Formats: sequence, C-alpha cells, structure tokens
Amino acid sequence: MSSAVSELSSPTPAASGSSAVANRVAWGLAALLGVVLLVAGVLKTIEPFDFVRQIASFQMLPKSLHIPAAWFFLIVECGLGAALVIGYQLRWTLIASAALTLLFMGALGYVKVAGIPVEDCGCFGSQVKRSPNAALIEDGLMLAAAIGAFFLLGRSKVAGMGGRWRVGIVTLFAAFGLFTPLAFGFPVAGGNEFQNVKIEGLTVDLTKGEHLVVLMDTECSHCQENTPKISGLVGVKGLPPVVALCSNEEWRRKFFTQRYGAKFPIGQISKDDFKRLMADGDTPRIMLVKNGRTIKAWNVEPPTADDVRKARQ
Repeated sequence: MSSAVSELSSPTPAASGSSAVANRVAWGLAALLGVVLLVAGVLKTIEPFDFVRQIASFQMLPKSLHIPAAWFFLIVECGLGAALVIGYQLRWTLIASAALTLLFMGALGYVKVAGIPVEDCGCFGSQVKRSPNAALIEDGLMLAAAIGAFFLLGRSKVAGMGGRWRVGIVTLFAAFGLFTPLAFGFPVAGGNEFQNVKIEGLTVDLTKGEHLVVLMDTECSHCQENTPKISGLVGVKGLPPVVALCSNEEWRRKFFTQRYGAKFPIGQISKDDFKRLMADGDTPRIMLVKNGRTIKAWNVEPPTADDVRKARQ
C-alpha cells in the first residue's frame, strides 16, 4: 500500500518534463523582459537630462521631484532588468516588473485622458521615439509576458534562485543607474553648476559674482520672440549683467544678434553642458546665478526687473 501511495504521489516523467519546459519558457520570457528594461535604463542613464525633461512633459509631478523621480527609475530599471536576465529571485522580480509596467501604463493613460500633448513617451530616452499609444501597446505586451512567466513558474525552485554572484551583478547594474548620471552632471546639493563650463566667445567668470544667465537656442521661436524683453533687462540699475549661452555656432549667434537686436552677449557652450544646465526647463531659461549657483530660474517667459530684484533679496 505504501509503495502504491509513493508511486501515485511522485511526479511522472511526463509531468516532470512538462514542468521543465514551462520553467524554460518562463525564464525566457523573464530574460526578454529584462533585456527591454535594461536597454531602456542604460539608454536613459547616459542621457539623464533628456529623461528629466520627458518626465516633466507628463506634468504629473511637482518640479522638485523631476530629478529624484528620474534617478529612481534609472536605478530600478537597470537593477531589475539585470535581475530578470540572470534569473535572480524570478518570482519577486516578475512581480516588481509587472508593478513597474502598470505604473508606466497608468502615467500614459493619464496623459491621454488629460489631453497633455506628449509626443514621445520617453521609455527609451531620446534614442527611440514612440507615441503614447504605441508605448501603451508595448507595455501591455510586457505586462502579459510578466504575468505569463509568473504563472508558468508555478512552485519551481528556479523561482527562488539566489547566489552571491547574482546579488553582485544586480547591485552592479543598480549602481550604474545610481552613479552614471553624476558623470553627466546630475546636480548634487551644494555643487557649483558653472565650475567646469567652458564658454567660447565670451570672457566671463560665472563662478564669481552675480549674473543673469540666459540659456537659449538661436533657432528657438520663443527665444526670438522674447529677445526684446531680455534685452530690456540689460543695463537696468540694480540688476546683474546679462549673459546668454547656447550651443549654436558663431555665425548663427551673430545672425541672431543682428536680426533680433539682442543687446546681450551670446557665448557658446557644449551640448552636454547646455542639457545639464537646462535640466527640466525650457528655452529661453533665465537664471539668476550667484557664485556659480542658480538662485532662481524662469522658463520661456522672461522675468521683469522687479522679479529679479525680489529674487536677489
């Protein structure tokens, strides 16, 4: 009797083979999902300020949370993607990836319902542009893959695979998402934003004293339209000197000055510095800078002389 019970309770070869196939399919789906998250995380990590601006375009978070939110998603996508690829704690990582995907879908749904004009979902940074509609479909497929893999795993031991080497790899990729943005100038409290900014065409030291710094683009219609207002701040008693910075070539700067009557000098900085200083703002971005640090910033609509005076107090 005992042998019969033992025989009935033990898995049949067919059942065991079926379970092994399900595990392989589940792990394959998890790895595919992990690759997508990892690629998305890495691409955004090397262009962190583009990602910050994409978060700002959704108009869901207060400005003070744009950079912290971007940093959070970079760390999570890189770490979670690596965990899925190497099979670390698959059941929990699949749950986390499903929750993350639902969060993304919720944000896209909010944009559509609220009628916010977002052209690029920002899922893969500025490298791959996709509309919110296309992103919703792709996120739906990712969610289905995560759920399918979770149920295919069942109670398999592979769902709980750990190991120090797996922990090390996950930690390494999470650290990549954490520290790499610093190399591209992500702000740290107390840092000097203009310390290592090389300016061509101007002899000015923005790390000393006060300045009104205008970040602009010579091809930007808002910059062109607001040039008279910005010029109106030049030479006003009680205001710091006005200096404009852009990443455009010298001939474009000269043409802009002549055509739009700019009374302020325009220097050239690198595109990376321009993106870093722009952060989640928009052009023209007028910043009140003291000893290399931004005290106050205005986007698109230039401040009045009284606005600047109040900011200096």
